[in-house]
Amino acid sequence: MDSARKIKLALVAVIFALSAYFYKSVYFQAAEPEYSYGTGLFFITALCFGVIFTAAVYNLALARYMKSQEHLFYAAAQCFTLLFLAHLDSLNIKPFDTLFGFKSLFWFDLSQLLMLFFTMLFIKAFLCHYLHEKLDGLINAVLYAIVTDTIITLIFGRAFLFKLIPVFVPIWLILSEANRLCPKERKDIAFYYLLYGWGVVLLIVALEYIGFVDFTGWVFPWLHVALAIDAIILSLALSYKFKLREDDRRRQQSILLQRSRLASMGEMIATVAHQWRQPLTYLSFAFMNINKQCTAPEAKETIEEAQKQLQYMSRTIENFRHFYNPSKERQHFSVAEACRSVERLIEASVPYIQLHIIEDFTLYGNQNEFEQALLNLINNAKEVLEARNIADPKITIVIDRQTVTVTDNGGGIDPKIIHEIFEPYFTTKEENDGIGLYIAQTVVEKAFKGKLRVTNSAEGAQFSMAFPKTAASYS
Repeated sequence: MDSARKIKLALVAVIFALSAYFYKSVYFQAAEPEYSYGTGLFFITALCFGVIFTAAVYNLALARYMKSQEHLFYAAAQCFTLLFLAHLDSLNIKPFDTLFGFKSLFWFDLSQLLMLFFTMLFIKAFLCHYLHEKLDGLINAVLYAIVTDTIITLIFGRAFLFKLIPVFVPIWLILSEANRLCPKERKDIAFYYLLYGWGVVLLIVALEYIGFVDFTGWVFPWLHVALAIDAIILSLALSYKFKLREDDRRRQQSILLQRSRLASMGEMIATVAHQWRQPLTYLSFAFMNINKQCTAPEAKETIEEAQKQLQYMSRTIENFRHFYNPSKERQHFSVAEACRSVERLIEASVPYIQLHIIEDFTLYGNQNEFEQALLNLINNAKEVLEARNIADPKITIVIDRQTVTVTDNGGGIDPKIIHEIFEPYFTTKEENDGIGLYIAQTVVEKAFKGKLRVTNSAEGAQFSMAFPKTAASYS
């Protein structure tokens, strides 16, 4: 356990000790409601009840439609929030004491515990995508404490643990730890919605707990408004998270489709290679026999050139077969050799590639994936050069220690869209699915833990693949 968590748990223990010392004020309940709401405050409170009820129904419907635990737990938390607020208002505020008529401290404590229980389950399910394993033990400990206090409530008629530890404390503990432990790059809008939504509620509850209303005399349904705002914000968070999941699912489907295409192409090329092998072998032996019987020097030179062409055809079909092989074998490989392999593969269709090796290095991973990422960058540059009819097209690949750069002389990328080109389905070309650069970035950053960036150089676009030392070693 690190020091930050120890300090927070120590603070919780201090709150528990202080509440135990002043237990009379914690357990004391006035015989009559202390506050009275006029028409305006009553209307605001009723509106907040309506917002929370709507959020509960909305998330319950989504839970049934999407089979989502997050929506189910949040809907349940909202239902018990309504029950908790109804008991709270019946005990403390007129005219709700007669409108609701709930005077049971047992049901007040039980509804509060169930509200906290389902809130914890919701937070646990929500954070699963971000850092579930790092908070699992702490959240489970809070859940066990809630279950224990629920049993105490059922036996003795009053809660114990969460009377001495206010319910906002464990929520603050979990969310503050989530914010501290979650890597910055994994935090998205949905994550911040969760923090800000509950942050508003926790601030209001903490102020009321320390006597803000009694001290200022400013009676207002702060808690109701905060919980209503929280219901809206967290419903938006769940909706946005669902959108992110859908986008991620679409991206994964595109990647799987791309891999399926490559695998199918590999099978087709393997079939072609099998069909070509026998005729190529036959032609090779035929040229050998002709060469033995031929004495003219010019004819021998022609035969030797024909033999070279046969060998070139054989190497080309083998290069294609290995390139589109969907093997996932991981090993150390030379980056320079991988770049040469791609260059040989496309030298007929892209003869203007220039490969410069300043200092080679090796990567650990699947060489085929690296070559496909590089080919996507080259194809992107080739399409730009052809679309703009560049008179002297040029694509330069430079290998220098941990970096591979691909530069073209196509005039560069429009600054207005340069930050969007790695987005899936983004394309400025007709009959293009816009997935090539996204896949290249995914391979570089996920498979090799590197970074793929793009800038505009003096002549055109420059794509840079930078790999960390942990993923590369120098040869």
